[in-house]
Amino acid sequence: MNKIEFLSQLEKELKKHNVSDITEIIDDYREYFDQQLSIGQKEDNIATYIGEIQSIVDDYVMIDKGNQKKWFELVTVSVIALPLLILSYGVLIVTAASAVAFWAIAIYYLFNVSSFSFMPLIPLVPRFFYIACSLSAAVLMFSFSVRYYGMLNSMTKQYIVKQTIRIGEYAIPSVYQKILKISLISFVILFVASFIVSVISAGTLQYWHEWQWFVR
Repeated sequence: MNKIEFLSQLEKELKKHNVSDITEIIDDYREYFDQQLSIGQKEDNIATYIGEIQSIVDDYVMIDKGNQKKWFELVTVSVIALPLLILSYGVLIVTAASAVAFWAIAIYYLFNVSSFSFMPLIPLVPRFFYIACSLSAAVLMFSFSVRYYGMLNSMTKQYIVKQTIRIGEYAIPSVYQKILKISLISFVILFVASFIVSVISAGTLQYWHEWQWFVR
């Protein structure tokens, strides 16, 4: 959607809902388009960056219903929105780091590295299940991180444009969606299988005691 189409549709929807100060609203978005165009952004990317027209209209409809909404938005911007956005990026870092950690665990047990004394001992047969479980967890956390980043990127754009935390349009390649589903199912199955094999191998439900995981 280009600039003219976006502004035209936005104005049409604002009029349909009898929103006040339509001219000022359109001028604000036109100015934002011009600013982004001046730094080389494409019109369709800018429109996607701003978000869905319906969500924009819904915001202004709520604002028109009373000053309480305006007060709430002010509090949201100054007290909640930015800290929440920063915290969300912290969660993204944790999920991405988890993917790397699970890869490292799989590699550690796959090559039977013995240089890290803090890593628990796992017998040979259950070890293969733990390796497979770690690999599936790594793929799961990676694909989740990709999807989560797409959502956060959209939220960031919405905050920059409208100073509120909303989720606009964002696209995730279908392959990542499939990987997320497959890896989640695989992880659950392998996690249960790892537990069952561990119990059978150790001959007790508390197999970690039998393998002396917490004894140093």
